[in-house]
Amino acid sequence: MNAVPIPQCMMDLVSADDDRMYQVSLLQALATGDYHGLASMDELKEHGDTGIGTFDRLDGEMIMLDGSVFKASGDGSVQEVREDTSPFACVGRFRCDSSVRISADSFADMTAGLDRSIHDRRNMVHMLRIDAVFDSVEIRSVPGQSEPYKPLAKTLAEQQRVWTHRDICGTAIGIYCPSYLRTVNNSGWHLHFISDDRHIGGHILDLSLSDAECRLCRFRGLEIRLPDNDRFSSLDLSDDMRDDIRKIEGNQ
Repeated sequence: MNAVPIPQCMMDLVSADDDRMYQVSLLQALATGDYHGLASMDELKEHGDTGIGTFDRLDGEMIMLDGSVFKASGDGSVQEVREDTSPFACVGRFRCDSSVRISADSFADMTAGLDRSIHDRRNMVHMLRIDAVFDSVEIRSVPGQSEPYKPLAKTLAEQQRVWTHRDICGTAIGIYCPSYLRTVNNSGWHLHFISDDRHIGGHILDLSLSDAECRLCRFRGLEIRLPDNDRFSSLDLSDDMRDDIRKIEGNQ
């Protein structure tokens, strides 16, 4: 796969506000069971037009696409969301600064190719967008939770639902975080999917696709909004949570 760069002069036209990813809370906090909504949909839209995340009470998977927010619910349905809050999300203003052609038989195959394509920029945060006919895509979601909240890995093990769809037109939105950010997010690639008809969506566990264009957006900054509440302040986030994060991602 060969990346096609955008000239530096075009990159220089990007404003500082548009050239950073905005993250709500920490994935590690979500992993402990901190599912309380923090950021409104309006707040997310102030900081981006593209992204992924979840909703208050862990109620479904979030896909932000072209400025609209969609929820892939635990029953498999998808609806646009205007009024809700998110305990964890990553959004940004997507502009393509490189692209690469992808053929892959699995999620691992695809991400290995993507790793090679960004090797010289592997310490930067990236967002990707793939509009394609997917040969297959395996996705999951989870229903909203009730207190007391269980850790995310346990919630997913007990309640996630998984679907596989074949020959489906849709969009994958994802983020890449470098390994040094593993204490605030997952290191590597994290993707969500939504179909063109907006009826199917979820967190991507596996996929296959042929000769699809993957557009990449590189961010030069990362802004994190931390929860300002007693629960977050009392969390012990000093433990190494890499094993839990791998279980949560489900595709590593």
